[in-house]
Amino acid sequence: MRIALFYPACHRRGGIERVLLECANFLSHRGHEVHLFASEWDAALLDPAITCHRIPRLGGFAPTAMLGYAFHSRRALAAMDPAPDAVGVFGVQCPPGGVFWVPSVHAEWLRISRSRGILARLKQRCNPAHPVILALERFHFGGRKDAKLLAHTDDVRRDLMAHYNVPSGDVAILPNGFSETEFNLDARAANRSAVRKSLGFAETDRVIIFVANELERKGFGPLVRATASLEDPRVHLLAVGRLDPAVYRDEVERLGLSGRVHYTGPSGSVAPYYAAADVFALPTQYEAWGLVIIEAMACGLPVLTSRIAGAAVAIRDGETGRLLSEPRDSGEIAAALRELIAGRHWSPEAISASVDEYQWSRIFLRYEEALAGCIRRQPAHTCEASRGIPSMALEPEAAAEAVLNR
Repeated sequence: MRIALFYPACHRRGGIERVLLECANFLSHRGHEVHLFASEWDAALLDPAITCHRIPRLGGFAPTAMLGYAFHSRRALAAMDPAPDAVGVFGVQCPPGGVFWVPSVHAEWLRISRSRGILARLKQRCNPAHPVILALERFHFGGRKDAKLLAHTDDVRRDLMAHYNVPSGDVAILPNGFSETEFNLDARAANRSAVRKSLGFAETDRVIIFVANELERKGFGPLVRATASLEDPRVHLLAVGRLDPAVYRDEVERLGLSGRVHYTGPSGSVAPYYAAADVFALPTQYEAWGLVIIEAMACGLPVLTSRIAGAAVAIRDGETGRLLSEPRDSGEIAAALRELIAGRHWSPEAISASVDEYQWSRIFLRYEEALAGCIRRQPAHTCEASRGIPSMALEPEAAAEAVLNR
């Protein structure tokens, strides 16, 4: 097949970006002609047979960047000659008409966030990205613009039904996975001593790893407070990702955790950090899937996360990890951490084996089948490209609607 794949970035420094990278390489290795349409990518990690097309980036302002990608990616798809047999998209800013692997529903996260009180609602109103994302969601899901929808979980399918009246039968379930060559017990054993030494951890230290690119929604605050309440100087918190240490600096100092909360910064290779850890924790308040949860388990780590996380379906509560009913409750988090740090869980070998069904080599075969089932018979996009992007002096939602209706 001649396959076009769309998302703004393709690298290993984010969840969807990493999925796209793995997917593009898998399909190329299977002999397909793969075309990647992105604003940035890591060429060193991509199969040389993949053809990359650069989509212009319109600054760092999120609404403008999303609208710019929506506009220019549609033009690029329309210009493909010959047209692709199949199109795969991974976000609402991508062109319509393809197989949309839906990671989450933003409208549901906003609903959950609003329930936290007036401050959360005010923060929503002040963020111009939210109306743009909602307009893009309505375009794709409300208008049923895509050939096929693949949801990570049943919960995502229910969110599509609840917010956009998508019929249940129009959504297939396909979870995220992990790279079995990167995340495994052998790699963890090989890297553990060297990585722990480089990070300054003693052999007797117990390391809780938190992997994310944002703090508030992923539950970092309650996790910090729970760690402090353990009152165990051996326990360290290792935060991996594109995070700002200044956000919780005062609280970390007030709780007496200075020197025990460590930030690595963003990384294109998180597997070595899993090797250094003893427990994985992500007390997220909304997580349609949670790629890092499965990756940690593949490395044999017991996991602590929320029942609402999509990847919670892979966890046997009390055996391969612990599931939180209230991720904002630091007391519940602390109680679960005590159990896991004490070793009251399955062996690393059993934890790793429990997620074998989520190996990318198995998941991507199903994705390949979904693409083959939606082979395009007409040109990918027949609408004439618009002459420009509406000014962001418009209300963000109106600007998004204007782009989509051209």
